[in-house]
Amino acid sequence: MKYRSEIDGLRTVAVLPVMFFHAGFQGFSGGFVGVDVFFVISGYLITSIILSELSEEKFSIINFYEQRARRILPALTFVMLVSAVLAFVLMPPVHLKLFSQSLVAVSVFASNLYFYLTNDYFSPASEELPMLHTWSLAVEQQYYLFFPVMLSCLWFLGRRPLLGIVVLLTSLSFAISVYLEIIQEYSANFYLIFSRSWELFVGSIIAFYGSKLKFCKPGLNDALGAIGLAMIVLTMFIFDEYTAFPGFNALLPVIGTALVIVYTSHDRGAGKILAHKYMVAIGLISYSLYLWHQPIFAFLRLKTVSHPQLWTFIVSILLAFTMATLSYRYIERPFRDRKKVSRKAIFSFSFASLALFIGVGLSGHITGGFPDTRFEQNSYVQTVKSSPKTKQCHTSGTNYLKPSDACVYFEDEVQWAAFGDSHVVEVAYAKASELEKRGEGLRHLSFSGCPPALLFEVVKPKGCNAWIAEALSFLEADRDIKHVFLGFRHTAFLYGDQKSVYPDIPQHDASKHFTDYSLAKIDSDVFNAYWASYAEIIKRLSDSGKIVYQLYPIPELPDHVTKFVYPFSIFNDTDETTISDGISVAYYKKRNSSVRAELDKLTDGVNVIAVDPFTTLCDGEYCPIVSNAASLYFDDNHLSVFGASRLVRESVLGRENEIEDGIAFLGNKTAIK
Repeated sequence: MKYRSEIDGLRTVAVLPVMFFHAGFQGFSGGFVGVDVFFVISGYLITSIILSELSEEKFSIINFYEQRARRILPALTFVMLVSAVLAFVLMPPVHLKLFSQSLVAVSVFASNLYFYLTNDYFSPASEELPMLHTWSLAVEQQYYLFFPVMLSCLWFLGRRPLLGIVVLLTSLSFAISVYLEIIQEYSANFYLIFSRSWELFVGSIIAFYGSKLKFCKPGLNDALGAIGLAMIVLTMFIFDEYTAFPGFNALLPVIGTALVIVYTSHDRGAGKILAHKYMVAIGLISYSLYLWHQPIFAFLRLKTVSHPQLWTFIVSILLAFTMATLSYRYIERPFRDRKKVSRKAIFSFSFASLALFIGVGLSGHITGGFPDTRFEQNSYVQTVKSSPKTKQCHTSGTNYLKPSDACVYFEDEVQWAAFGDSHVVEVAYAKASELEKRGEGLRHLSFSGCPPALLFEVVKPKGCNAWIAEALSFLEADRDIKHVFLGFRHTAFLYGDQKSVYPDIPQHDASKHFTDYSLAKIDSDVFNAYWASYAEIIKRLSDSGKIVYQLYPIPELPDHVTKFVYPFSIFNDTDETTISDGISVAYYKKRNSSVRAELDKLTDGVNVIAVDPFTTLCDGEYCPIVSNAASLYFDDNHLSVFGASRLVRESVLGRENEIEDGIAFLGNKTAIK
């Protein structure tokens, strides 16, 4: 192909917004569309090369995959190797296990499938995944597996019929994307090739037409090229994580990219801007820059409590440019040179490197992140534990565990139940452990991320509404159950996750704490509907003769507890943790004031009893992270088994007389009815 410097400049337009979006810079909320620009460029360039070689009867599948291996794998291997070393040195076991899984996924060209199954791309937790960005490489690699083969096998049909097939595939893929948008399968739509390949096919269609789409009037071409560039830039500022994407919204950057490719030239208009030497220079290193920026940002976030400060991201971007430049000069370019690296060498290198990372990844997964060989297990680390019953008893999705089939802990004599979201899981296990001593049991009813959606509909998580209704009806009908723990993450449902609500939280060291953050605004109708639904649940449980123990908001950490209880790296002493006094009481009260006020209205101390982590776990100034040489949490917002046990002992046990009086009161009320 004739070299087009303006397309290298277009790569710059794609990669910089992606990097600024991942850094969390204001004004680049739609920077993720840079990946869509890359898809169209890749489809155009790859198809142009294949069509040219097919026309000259020079196309070879082996040559094609050799070229792709030279282009993609050496730089990717280097980034994965450096990331793996840093992960081994810096990551706690729970994070290293996940990283190890992602290494395997990247190595088998399936990281888009892996992240689809495990992570929401826009969630705060995803920001700490060094390999998250490789999902787009996986989409392209999957495209490379079938598209060149299809073109070569069907070339005998001729260009026009083959173009018709590509247009048909484009339409089908776009229809799938729109359908997934309509049924609100946003994660599948974002990650999977079935809903993404149309963007690559748009580039392919352009390659079929070549320069035939251009107009005779240069001014008209310039105008269309400028419009295309404006469309791309506009989406980077107006889209955000709440934009349904891809689907119809993706047409804006995709069509914009197509217009730039077709109608710009290096010596005129928008093309001249894109072909500027600095734009081209960044475009040339754009692949390595894309590879390096996410691991650098992820490790920065992983080793920083709360959000890193702006200057640290600026330094990280400079580091990414440095590594990208070195990678381009000393890895990308040499490996593309067939005189320096033969075909046999590049294939041998590729297979060996991928096999290495598959082996390393499987080892990290099987061992659970090498917990015993890297960090000495201090008492805090040993107690960062969730309920051992979570996997078998906690449910989610439309194919949820039916309430009638729900877990019963330890005994058949069941007078207790736990009902809610994941915040009741450890509380249920802790209470059941106490009941076991008396030969009693507890029924576990919990649904992941599900609010008390009895009287209002929720889009996500799917299955939540049906499960709430079934679980409540089941509890009402079970006359043996006298006590119900009721718990939901109210504040997060109403105002958002504590880490996503406050994107401007500065970096904190061990002596600084959250104190001065206001809640996000919420529509009063939504607020009222939420609490009306929750109150109805309590009423129905109470009317059916249950004592309800409603769980008040748990003090939530600014970051995963492992950041506090683990040393900075394997080279630090086991006692060199970053444990602080905890979360300030002032912050807790401000974040949870409205929720606590609503719960107070429903607590009567007779048939509705408060189980309050704040009064149990917090002192006059702080809500601690650890207590008595043990961790109170297993992540950033869930109590550990130890923390839940302490809550149950101090909030419920020792109040038998009060509880018995409540049971008698309910019995009398039932008799009167």
